[in-house]
Amino acid sequence: MKKQVMSWSLVLGMVVFLFSCGGGEKEEGGDPEVYAKAFQIFEQSLDIREEMMEMEKEMKKREIDFSSMKDELKIWDREIIEVPGYEHDHDGSYDRKYHVHNPMKPFSDEEHLAFQETMYIEIQKIYDGYATLLKAALSDEALQEAEEEEADADAEDAEEAA
Repeated sequence: MKKQVMSWSLVLGMVVFLFSCGGGEKEEGGDPEVYAKAFQIFEQSLDIREEMMEMEKEMKKREIDFSSMKDELKIWDREIIEVPGYEHDHDGSYDRKYHVHNPMKPFSDEEHLAFQETMYIEIQKIYDGYATLLKAALSDEALQEAEEEEADADAEDAEEAA
């Protein structure tokens, strides 16, 4: 829990810093290169988030408790925003399973980029936690299966010897 608080403290600190530095207003038109880079990072974050949806299904299927990490992910889900000029629409051309409907924040170009970079770092940390938990559970299952197979083989050997 302490790690989660520190992680989100970083995000909140970044947001406060961004608002204090840039005046919090998006420039009219904006810098297309900065927004293109921010959008690329945003898309990478969504790619990771979609992978995590599959990991969540697997953990639920295997009855793995990931509730503490899920809480951290819920915070990320509430904070992530789209990049101005790259908002998705619902005309059938948008094919992501996960997408964002959070209200835009009044950031400048550079603030949008910094925000997307920070959110990417955060989703990567959460993903790493999910992956570690799932890997450990799968390793435990594999070990248990190997032990059961060994016990079965020992039982068969004992029957044959008798």
